[in-house]
Amino acid sequence: MAESTYEKFRNLLAEQFMFDRADLDFGIYRIMNAKRDEVTRFFDNDLLPQVKATLSEVDQGQRAQLQSELEEAEKAAGLAGFDPDDSPRVQDLRQALKAGGDPEVLEAEVFSSLYSFFRRY
Repeated sequence: MAESTYEKFRNLLAEQFMFDRADLDFGIYRIMNAKRDEVTRFFDNDLLPQVKATLSEVDQGQRAQLQSELEEAEKAAGLAGFDPDDSPRVQDLRQALKAGGDPEVLEAEVFSSLYSFFRRY
């Protein structure tokens, strides 16, 4: 089975935090060993639900904005004497509103970007 972008990101951070090297017990490694359970719990239980909740809020905000723009475009087309159904702008907005954002695609994009950023270090 293919590794998800979230799993790739999580594995990268585990590698960077050197969670597999419990024998390192000095300096920053001592601090990381002490915080390992807390950081692992965050990755396992908290991070993914927080990202999903935030993406859901963003999607709802974008939908509300598109709906507002659609209503304004329909009103403007009606005032100009056009049938709103024939307006290219109204059709584009309706299509964008219908298509919406796929939460799984957005989630994959977020974790892919995070992976790319942290991979540099």
